[in-house]
Amino acid sequence: MMSTYDTITFEHSNRIALVTINRPDSLNALNQQVMAEVADVFARIDRDKDIAVSVLTGEGRAFAAGADIKEMQPQ
Repeated sequence: MMSTYDTITFEHSNRIALVTINRPDSLNALNQQVMAEVADVFARIDRDKDIAVSVLTGEGRAFAAGADIKEMQPQ
């Protein structure tokens, strides 16, 4: 399990988990790192009996622009 994240933030307070995709310069486009970190944090949340509610949001003006096309170009 990852202990720190580069592309998301995670907060936990009053039984509520707040996960924020934090790539506002790319409109929170989803790349492999974001997906791995989101999967990791939600696995962590799932095991934490002190969390009753999870919220997933995006930093800035977009929730998520979809797939990160720049990452997909070589394919």
